[in-house]
Amino acid sequence: MRKPAFGLALLLALALAQSAGEILDRVARNLQDPWQATLQGTFQGPMGREELRVRVLAIPRENLFRLEFQRPGSLEGNFTVITEREVWNYLYLTNQLIVTPKERAQVQGLGLSPQALVDPGALLERVGFRLLGEERLPEGVAWRLLGQAKEGQGFATLELYVLKADPRPLRLVFRDEAGVVLADLGVAEFRRASLRPQDLRRYPRDAQVIRR
Repeated sequence: MRKPAFGLALLLALALAQSAGEILDRVARNLQDPWQATLQGTFQGPMGREELRVRVLAIPRENLFRLEFQRPGSLEGNFTVITEREVWNYLYLTNQLIVTPKERAQVQGLGLSPQALVDPGALLERVGFRLLGEERLPEGVAWRLLGQAKEGQGFATLELYVLKADPRPLRLVFRDEAGVVLADLGVAEFRRASLRPQDLRRYPRDAQVIRR
């Protein structure tokens, strides 16, 4: 009796592994139109656990995203713009716009790849996911995915919860190699929005632009 049970478990494991990519494809298709949301939770800062609150604006069809930092105080006023080829990190205190090639950019003061926070399509390129199962959250039933990150992303694993009824991320838990939680973020205030590219690309005209 043990062999059939083992075989059934193996088939189930393979089925779960194969469907993770399909789920993220659904998310990418569902989020093609402009949207906005708020990422909120905690992250591991230099002084320990800190509150994080970020307003996200997205025009996925143009590969254009904007993250506006509201918490913690050390990041308040900063923003990050992700374009097709570059990432712009604006630092409020120094009035500088740091422009970095997309493949090696991280969010200033956070240490994570910015695409990992907002772009499901980029996640498929940078993280290998498998499906762990389903879980009921306050928003509804969600798929629970676990991903192993490639090097240079600023994290080792990502636990991602995706709403089944309206495929989109609900929660993201980033961990390092030792399993320490780097950031635990929920997605709130999600809605479709009327956004223009120039609104997402705007920055102070007197800012010092630095290319790295």
